[in-house]
Amino acid sequence: MTDNVYSTICPGCNFGCGLYIRENGKSEVDFRKSSPANAGKLCRFGMSLSRLYVPVKSMVDGKETSPEEAAKEAAKRISAGKGSTAFLSFGNTTSEELLAFQKVAESYLCTGANFEALPKDAYQTLSVGIPYSEIEAAKHIVLFIDPYEQYPLIVRRLLSARKKGAKITSVWWKDMPLADENIRPADISKLQLTKDSLVIADFHPLSDVEQVKNILSLAKNAGAKITFLKPFANSTGAYQLSKDVKQKSMAQLVEDINKGTIKTLFCLESDPAELIPKDVLGKLTNLIIQTGQASAAKASVVIAHEPLYKKKGTLINNEGRAQALGGAGTSGLDALGIIAGAKFDFNSLHESVKKALGISAVDEFTIPKYDRPAYGAIQAQAKPMDAKPALIDVYSPFMWFNLADDNDFVEVNLNMVRALKLLKGGYIKIKSNGSSLEKRFRVAAVQDNVLLAGRKFGIEKGTITPVEVSR
Repeated sequence: MTDNVYSTICPGCNFGCGLYIRENGKSEVDFRKSSPANAGKLCRFGMSLSRLYVPVKSMVDGKETSPEEAAKEAAKRISAGKGSTAFLSFGNTTSEELLAFQKVAESYLCTGANFEALPKDAYQTLSVGIPYSEIEAAKHIVLFIDPYEQYPLIVRRLLSARKKGAKITSVWWKDMPLADENIRPADISKLQLTKDSLVIADFHPLSDVEQVKNILSLAKNAGAKITFLKPFANSTGAYQLSKDVKQKSMAQLVEDINKGTIKTLFCLESDPAELIPKDVLGKLTNLIIQTGQASAAKASVVIAHEPLYKKKGTLINNEGRAQALGGAGTSGLDALGIIAGAKFDFNSLHESVKKALGISAVDEFTIPKYDRPAYGAIQAQAKPMDAKPALIDVYSPFMWFNLADDNDFVEVNLNMVRALKLLKGGYIKIKSNGSSLEKRFRVAAVQDNVLLAGRKFGIEKGTITPVEVSR
């Protein structure tokens, strides 16, 4: 059997890690040392990609059909629901498909990020991060993320900076092993920023807008650099290509589905199951998902095509590098063409992508120059956390892609273990929103009254959920 090898990009986050996918009866991951973003290194998610790419079939109301027929049926339902249809894409597909999707989406596009509630002059700062080389050269790095869980490949850059003398401060719910200084989010007044500081935060569909504003304000007031990491392979591409397009926020989408003004939802390479409550999805008349991988959400129509690594197209990583996928597939574009009623030409879309980025060729070894205008003063109001115990979700790539992980436990500190008289190897009972569950626990240097979870358990309402705990 002849192996098929694809030079591609990991979809786990927007870091832009290059790798090879080898098909020899099953998919396997190989290292690609030439990749400028990761030099061949991969996190445990990247090494788990073979679990992500499960073959998917086109379906209409539970019956298998061809991708063409599924796309035709989707077109009918979208046309019938004109004015009550929303279009959702988190940016986990090519820039060319995203441009075509915008043409299909008409007036209700959602990329999962709540730009509506944020200052327009901060848009570019949120959309495109700084080069990773600037992280390694920083003198003082302030982390508003858990790099080990959320963006593991950034750890190598942080360790390199520390070796060169950088001080690392963590503003987080638990102590970080690589940090020289650990500050709890409630004690943010202790943080000392200067013009030599570099703030690293993240921006994603579950981000608290006020927290994002607070972090922007801190950096602005100190004259510090700031960069936002993002969770999907082409998040930067999605934000750059949609910056002049009117968008709706995730919260607005959920509200409109609840009110009944949105009855059909079309998702492009985006599984809504982790972000939209099950009871809300159940109110839709039609859920249409176009995808190259298995989805947890139960869709009325599934339009199946090649997975990301087989696609032809361009991704933009967090530094703003344009990266070419190694495949030749355009089935996703063909399906969007059926829905739009007009065939999409890849070459013309590709030229539009380059024009939007201001580049003449896709070269992953060159970072285009992006305009990053200064943003003005931002009004923000920090939300104090309730004194009672709180369950805090720390998402990881496994959560976004609904993959089974080994993080099916909560982290608590020794004070909580002693107060509840928890037994080693036992469980902690967690109650919230009328639901309860039992979870394994692990002792860690976590803030008092905090339970950290590396995955969602289904009882949460937001990223910080007040809970009752017992043995």
